[in-house]
Amino acid sequence: MSSSPVDTSSSLSSSGSSIPSAFPSSSSSSSSSSSSSSTTSSSTKPHNVEAWEAEVKLLPPLLKDQAWGVHAQEAFLLFCLALGPSDVHIHWLINGHSLDTPIMEFRRPLGQREVLVSSWLREGPLIKDARYHCVAEASTGNDMSEVDLRLAIGDEESIPSRDLNQWRGALTEHEQLLKRWEKAWESCDGH
Repeated sequence: MSSSPVDTSSSLSSSGSSIPSAFPSSSSSSSSSSSSSSTTSSSTKPHNVEAWEAEVKLLPPLLKDQAWGVHAQEAFLLFCLALGPSDVHIHWLINGHSLDTPIMEFRRPLGQREVLVSSWLREGPLIKDARYHCVAEASTGNDMSEVDLRLAIGDEESIPSRDLNQWRGALTEHEQLLKRWEKAWESCDGH
């Protein structure tokens, strides 16, 4: 079985992944760079289940840890890593609505009952007061990470270019690492 990045944007729009009012809109009117984040997890487990079922769990870095690399007037990348049962899938939302941006996803089975999913998106220049959600859902429950991104005019000038270059380098390295993992996993599968 070959694992590779796939565009999941069509499945997001056709699945009706908008999560109704579970995510309240931001009421803060801060004019400086700020971010906030939270994660929630819920799991419903049937009684008397003899077989172990993998729970859904988002892995670090969570969205809040990625906010420092987002600047006005520049494209940016956000990514989400989830571990869970084979039916786990990731939805991305902005301000409570599905994204129009193509979403890339890499899935790698870990045994017969578990899978690692890496999902990432590239966005154009930041929309002020944007709230991004990464929601990992499966039959055994869900986990969510969110971040509020607010940038005032001129914020991009307050970030030293060295930090921006480090962030770009980290994102590039992340994509290269996923490609190396894919090649290594394929070689383990006998391809």
